[in-house]
Amino acid sequence: MNYRIQGRRGLIATGVIGLLLLAAYCLLPTAYSVKATPAGPSGTNVQPRPVGVITDTPAITITTAAATSSATPTTSAREAQIQWTFGTVSGTYSSCSVQAKTSYDGTNYLNLGSAATVTATSGAVNAWTIIEELGANSVTTSAVSSSVALGFGQLTEFAFSCSSYGTAAPVAVSVIYR
Repeated sequence: MNYRIQGRRGLIATGVIGLLLLAAYCLLPTAYSVKATPAGPSGTNVQPRPVGVITDTPAITITTAAATSSATPTTSAREAQIQWTFGTVSGTYSSCSVQAKTSYDGTNYLNLGSAATVTATSGAVNAWTIIEELGANSVTTSAVSSSVALGFGQLTEFAFSCSSYGTAAPVAVSVIYR
């Protein structure tokens, strides 16, 4: 009889341990693999996310009336949600805009959409979205252009410009590509 009690206790203990392990397995987040993406010209500033989303923080230094960000691989992008958050701006920046530019060959850049007007003052947050145009029919041919693109190319960068400028406009740029 003593063996039966010990056997049952061992069986119960084994069952409890098994249930605890199963519960722990179910509660842990599922791991997923992330494939590496090609680095932009200035290094690896791209962070892949699951479900075709890429977040990016392109580097840009603004000390004059114009500056261009580092380029980001955007071959499969169809949309970009952009946010520029300015830190402590020195001097006055007025009539500022940011133009998205895209490249199909990695060398020549075309304007992507219209320039977005931004406020370059201390603490200003500027957000906007770029969405590729969709044709009215199943197949649409755009007008031939040497300066404008209707969709994302191999690389995308941002060109900042102002009519007048101070001495420094630190900015944190965040872009989500889908």
